[in-house]
Amino acid sequence: MALLFVGVGCQTQTVEYRSRPSWQTALSNGLPSEQVREDGTVMKYSSANEHSSQALQEYLNSIKLEETDEVTGELTLRAILPDHVLKHLLTCLRDRSWNLIYEQLISSTMKQYYSQLEDGREKFDSFFISNRRELAKALQQIRGGMGFGDVFTSENGKEIIYTLSSRIASDYKFKSISFIRENEFLKLHSIE
Repeated sequence: MALLFVGVGCQTQTVEYRSRPSWQTALSNGLPSEQVREDGTVMKYSSANEHSSQALQEYLNSIKLEETDEVTGELTLRAILPDHVLKHLLTCLRDRSWNLIYEQLISSTMKQYYSQLEDGREKFDSFFISNRRELAKALQQIRGGMGFGDVFTSENGKEIIYTLSSRIASDYKFKSISFIRENEFLKLHSIE
């Protein structure tokens, strides 16, 4: 008599459900809603509030972040999210547009500080000229490191602060940037 054993097996699959903040969904431009890790774990993402993220995306789409006046050729920069300020700053650093940074990107408090200094505007320009490479290096890391645990976000009243993690901060001259909301737009408040 022969016995036949047939092994029928079931495979366990791990599924993790995660929600993304609405701002990340709004900026994602098509991040996948499902991913499979190397260990086989299925990651399923949804927005924390689908309706809110859709409304936020519609609002963001209605704002022109860069607008050139057809008559004067003057460029107007607007920022709703910290990423917008970072993008504008990096572009201004690349193009050496210190006037755009001063006139449109920095907070009124920062402008007031520089206007009270003797040769304040020259000191402002000098700071960005002499630190251009180090600023760009830090801002690129802050912008790119958000999803990898390289940047910590905190809030202090109306101020939003991005700080490089201690793990990588020693590689950078500038380790922190803060933003402040003025009316509906976000402005650069400090770089440390």
